[in-house]
Amino acid sequence: MLNIGSCLNSMYKSLLKAIAPKRIRYRANASIYRDFGFTLLELLVVIAMVGILSAIAAPGWLSFANNQRLNSAQSQAFTTIRLAQSNAKRSQTNWQATFRNSPKISQYAVHPVLSDSATEAEWNALPWQNFDAGVTIVEDTESAPKTTFTKVSIVPEPDVYQIQFKANGSPNGSIGRITFKTNSGDRKKCVIVSTLLGSVRLAENSGCIP
Repeated sequence: MLNIGSCLNSMYKSLLKAIAPKRIRYRANASIYRDFGFTLLELLVVIAMVGILSAIAAPGWLSFANNQRLNSAQSQAFTTIRLAQSNAKRSQTNWQATFRNSPKISQYAVHPVLSDSATEAEWNALPWQNFDAGVTIVEDTESAPKTTFTKVSIVPEPDVYQIQFKANGSPNGSIGRITFKTNSGDRKKCVIVSTLLGSVRLAENSGCIP
């Protein structure tokens, strides 16, 4: 009997040794799975924090995005005016930079000066390019600083604003500025043809007003 008890005891210990690693692994895996879970309360707290952070960051991001759009429009307008001036000198003919608010987006074009009898179709056939969406030209009927380039009335809308240059690079007629704003915010940026020699400079807000 003693030998049988010893044998049974030995077998029991061997069985425990064989099962123990599997039980440990199971418990470890169960612990890992529990660690990867989230409670409903934890999820609600995270969602609330994300909402609060978004509400704080949104105005700053919107202001940054609007400023970038204005910078882009101002840079494009500056390049457009300089290109018209350069083409006038190179070709020894009058060229102009033209701007307009189309129904969907603001646009610009560089081209030789059109005749006074140019038709609507000829104006629409110009090589128009688009400014970034969300940027518009400040019309001459709005509060300062507004656009003061020469306005050409076309029937039907839209009106266009133009600045012309003669063969020597000087403005052909009046000087002035093209001013931009965004659909939200009150910041404005402009490009100014400031002298009769054709000097061009950048400004914003009250700096656009001489």
